Amino acid sequence: MKLDQHFLINEKIAEEIVSFLDIKDNESVLEIGPGKGILSKHIKKATLVELDKGLADELKNKFSEHKIINKNILKINLNYDKIIGNIPYSICEPLINKLIKSNFKLCILTVPEKFMEKGLLQLIIPTILETKILININKKEFSPLPRVNSKVIEIKKKELNNQERLIKKIYICSDKKLKNLINTNLSFKEKKVRELSLEEWNVLLNDIKRT
Repeated sequence: MKLDQHFLINEKIAEEIVSFLDIKDNESVLEIGPGKGILSKHIKKATLVELDKGLADELKNKFSEHKIINKNILKINLNYDKIIGNIPYSICEPLINKLIKSNFKLCILTVPEKFMEKGLLQLIIPTILETKILININKKEFSPLPRVNSKVIEIKKKELNNQERLIKKIYICSDKKLKNLINTNLSFKEKKVRELSLEEWNVLLNDIKRT
């Protein structure tokens, strides 16, 4: 499917998702991939970033109160107070990586149900960010029908201790060799961070937590 788009069609669920943001006066709001605007209509004022040119043009005609940007969200600054969006599976991991480096108060994302339940993100995200599942959404509430159900998650920054700050530093410096980021005798210290396997990450995290 073009741009991996599945549009939420349940208005009641859309309103509930926006309510989780609890937007205060003067808070900046970013919506990622607004599509046809089912969430946007429940937000007073926001920046909407939509990659699809046709949809972006429709949004400009529909919402004069919002700022519409026709661009890839991965090339946009994410330093907003509140962030919301229905996220395609294909950008989930790079978007979370971008959030880790951004300043925000609260992020509410609709993601595939198994997202962050396996792989490196399962190890890293709980260390760096606070996350929790707010609601589950059946795939029938989307059109076209996706292959999997979805969940709405809340993401917040957390106060990091020294170990967690070190883990974050290593994770975001993916092009550097491990030995240049941490004093270690691990057998894979010559590898760049992005080259570490999941097993090596497990060993590294356990080593850091023991110190």
